[in-house]
Amino acid sequence: MTTTSPSAPAPAPHAAPPASPPSAADPLRPPVDWSYGALWRAVPRGLGYLIPTFVIAIAVSALLNSMFSGSVGLLLLVIGVPFLLLTLLVARWTGALEVLRLRWAGHAEIVEPHWRLEGETSAWRRMLHPFANGHYWLSLLHGAIVAPIIATLTFIVIVLWLSLIAVLVALPFSFLGGWDDLVGVGPFDGELRAVGVVLAVVLGVVAAVTLPYIVRASVWLHAVVARPFLGRFKSEALENQVSSLFSSRQAAVAAEGTSLRRIERDIHDGPQQRLIRLQMDLAAAERRVETAPEEARELLQAARRQAQDALDELRALSRGFAPPLLMDRGLFAALESLATRSSVPVSLRSALGSSVDLPDEVARTAYFTASELIANVAKHSGATAATLEVVRTETELVIRVTDDGHGGAVERTGHGLAGLRERSAGLGGTIEVSSPEGGPTVVTVSLPVLGVAQPSA
Repeated sequence: MTTTSPSAPAPAPHAAPPASPPSAADPLRPPVDWSYGALWRAVPRGLGYLIPTFVIAIAVSALLNSMFSGSVGLLLLVIGVPFLLLTLLVARWTGALEVLRLRWAGHAEIVEPHWRLEGETSAWRRMLHPFANGHYWLSLLHGAIVAPIIATLTFIVIVLWLSLIAVLVALPFSFLGGWDDLVGVGPFDGELRAVGVVLAVVLGVVAAVTLPYIVRASVWLHAVVARPFLGRFKSEALENQVSSLFSSRQAAVAAEGTSLRRIERDIHDGPQQRLIRLQMDLAAAERRVETAPEEARELLQAARRQAQDALDELRALSRGFAPPLLMDRGLFAALESLATRSSVPVSLRSALGSSVDLPDEVARTAYFTASELIANVAKHSGATAATLEVVRTETELVIRVTDDGHGGAVERTGHGLAGLRERSAGLGGTIEVSSPEGGPTVVTVSLPVLGVAQPSA
């Protein structure tokens, strides 16, 4: 961790702690360790799913089949349509319960389908939508027919394996109480008794050793069968991806337009006005160079100052594109310089280092975001100190700016925070703003670093 502080290095009193790497995986997700020990640790959860599944599947199947057959029988009457609609809704709810149980069992989450219509629709169309949505019918088919078949197969296998293990555990007690009393199937003497004991031991050991694999395979079978019935269609995933890309493109175009308008306004209000003044001063000096050389010298000095101010403003504007320091020495050095130049004391907390490898577009967006946020702190927050935190994870770059100002920051169309949201959305990123009245204000921007094209060397 590197901390760089300006002349007043004290961080904001309400500064948030540095961002941490992504949290550990959801405990409901499958273990990343597929070793034998990890599989054994997952056995209780797997058995907790599989053992009651048979009873649940049979009960759900009986309920759905009776409701469906009753509603079909009543279709000629008016009551049959709402009863069939209720059957589809019950099928959806039981399917959602199965997805939740599979997730609890440690299997990867099944993405929930789109159940509702998008946009403005009539009440009748929303009410009758389940009849036209294939996910409802697939949930009904899964709960009424498919699930009980799979549940019966896995239940038989699990009961068989547990029975073999139970026999293995009970064998030592059989010699104390008598083998005949244990099995209750007549006398076993001599070689036949020995063969039975050996066979029971072998089968029990095999069952105990392979139990984690059987449990995991059974849960996996339920999940694989349930995914096409209870999950989202591949076409829906592609549609969402296309929609997301289209939204990102629109946001990028809007952000680019906003940036161009801002640059045009800044050039018009700053360097252009100074250059006009410079031209007027040079013209006046040219007229007075022979008649009033002292006045001409003063005008030339003023013109030189105008030229220097215009040059400084153009350099400041160029930092909004890509400062040379960012291109030459990387993001950390540019942010360090940005924190040092701020009129509000900024404490930089970052573990990036000078060797961090980021796509150029991500680095430029990160620098522009940090620059805009620090500028907002200086202009609007009334803060006495701020903290700039930058953290790189495996998948994203997180920029967080915290200040101890009066808070109350809001997004307005065409203004700073809205422009930052559009710019970050253009790369597929997100922005979160927390600014209660009285402060502190915390703005967190996350930019993906995967899937962004690297420039060719």
